[in-house]
Amino acid sequence: MTGPIRVLHVDDEPAFLDLTAKFLERELSGVEVRSVRSASAALEYVDSFRPDCVVSDYRMPDAHGLDLLESVREYDPSIPFVLFTGRGSEQVASDAISAGVTDYLQKGSGTEQFELLANRIEKAAEAYRTRAAFEETERMVSTLISNLPGMVYRCLNEPTWPMEFVSEGCLDLTGYHPEQLEGQDILWGEDIILDVDQEDMWKEVQRALDTAEPFEVTYRIRRRDGEVRWLWEQGRGVYRDGELVALEGFITDVTDRTQYRRRLDSVTKTAGWLLETGDRHECAWVAVEAACDSLGFPIASVRLYDEATASLESVAFTDDTAETLNDRLAFPGENGPAWQAFTTGEVQSVSDVSETETRVEAAVDVRSLLALPLGEFGVLVLASPEPDAFDEDDRNLARILSATLQSAVERADRESALRERESELRSQNERLEEFTNIVSHDLRNPVGVARGQLRLAEETGDAAHFDRASEALERVESLVSDMLTLARQGIVVGDTEAVHLDVVVHRAWKAVERDDADLVMESNLGLVADTSRLQQLLENLLSNAVEHGSTSHQQAEGVDKTDSADDRVTVRVGRLADRDGFYVADDGPGIPATDHDAIFDPGYSTDDDGTGFGLAIVARVASAHDWSITLTESDDGGARFEFTEVELAEK
Repeated sequence: MTGPIRVLHVDDEPAFLDLTAKFLERELSGVEVRSVRSASAALEYVDSFRPDCVVSDYRMPDAHGLDLLESVREYDPSIPFVLFTGRGSEQVASDAISAGVTDYLQKGSGTEQFELLANRIEKAAEAYRTRAAFEETERMVSTLISNLPGMVYRCLNEPTWPMEFVSEGCLDLTGYHPEQLEGQDILWGEDIILDVDQEDMWKEVQRALDTAEPFEVTYRIRRRDGEVRWLWEQGRGVYRDGELVALEGFITDVTDRTQYRRRLDSVTKTAGWLLETGDRHECAWVAVEAACDSLGFPIASVRLYDEATASLESVAFTDDTAETLNDRLAFPGENGPAWQAFTTGEVQSVSDVSETETRVEAAVDVRSLLALPLGEFGVLVLASPEPDAFDEDDRNLARILSATLQSAVERADRESALRERESELRSQNERLEEFTNIVSHDLRNPVGVARGQLRLAEETGDAAHFDRASEALERVESLVSDMLTLARQGIVVGDTEAVHLDVVVHRAWKAVERDDADLVMESNLGLVADTSRLQQLLENLLSNAVEHGSTSHQQAEGVDKTDSADDRVTVRVGRLADRDGFYVADDGPGIPATDHDAIFDPGYSTDDDGTGFGLAIVARVASAHDWSITLTESDDGGARFEFTEVELAEK
């Protein structure tokens, strides 16, 4: 007990009031006695003094002691009331007890009655204060329970979890009234918990009870209105004499938190997938699929900046985006949310498109949207046909996804550039190795010939040996020139432009033209190419046709082919009839089918005097233009080289 015991003493004799107060102050430590001489005065002090006990005489001038009791009980039914009177009789005692007094004592002449009175007051006041404290605690607990975002319960440890008590929060949580669960018309474990969660929930609780530990479980319920919600429950067993008699605990709705955690876990998994994706477009598709499947954003698009068009081009989109917004999420004008997000680097959020000047090209209304910047790469756009569709959780998850996507695209671009560089270095190394091998092999013979002829010239003095040495050195010069061309060219092309095929063909012909060869342009063609590289390609093809055709004729006829018009070599150049491209054909001996697979290999030649690099250069230049090259037989039985997938110039 804390604080002094407050006693309100009512008696019409002043001397007795003083005497009683002195005895009580002596017997009780920290007592505060307020003495009054009438019932009416006592009633005035009840509210202001707030006594822990009222002591009253039985008969007073203005009222009966039991009348005062009735008035005090109306104010506070629990205030202790001791009837302390000199008019003792069995009838008075009976009336007092019937009226509900806390205690009944007769006045006496000795001090014993005052000691007894002090004892009775102390016990009654203590009980009163204890009861008041309990009621206050109970009130506070009740207030706390009623304000909790969920429900407090007590139930039996059975699979159906029959409830003995549930708080009022049950109605908001489940849609059922507490009486329905307490009366077991509705069973928590049978009618409310989803079937698929019942067994796991039971096992989890039993594991905790086996060790007398508190338990925490998360599971799903179906509300009375049919909605499925996630609940979190914390409780523990109640034991009596070592035996489990009930479970008590608290249950609250954690649907939003659970869904957010699950969505956040999905974003984390998506980040892992993005780190394994090596292409920026694949990264975009992974992101929009995550936005749709994991985060619940049905309308999503990734738009990457295209330097060539200076615009944001849609490269990935969810199915609903394609259906809702045709082929892309379009926000015309530089003031659109997507463009604003890209240029400012700030998230653009529109709660209701219909209330702004933003225009969206769509088959249905798009009411709300988020445009999230991806740094220098583009934007991630999320949209919904509902207004105010994105809450703070949505925006946070979208920011995490966009930041992850930005990092993934940056990494993919960096790795792509690294792969291209590595590929370029490999190609350069391959060309260098190829160059080195061919130099060491193919230059050995002409260099050896030149040395031998010079030695013979020195020994014999015959000038003819110098001519043969000069021819060998010219052969070396030709080999070196062709090999350097092969090593340097054919990998990339310079600036391309629209050119006329016939113009470039005639330029190339001047470099290889011979009296015993004719050029026929069968049709003209406008195409896009690197003019210098195209001329190099044509020079090698025309030279190959003239030289091999001339050699073949001479070998076949055994005469000087310049003496006969029938032995002339004719080369024809024209446009393919069925595809975008051109051909170069001759009427020479052609190329054996067994050599077709190797004819474009560097150093491969069917002519002992050939370098074997001409057609290799042709293949490299064609590949650098992304052209396909095919070797077939011409109508005249010679070789026909067809170039397809050629970009034609616009007329």
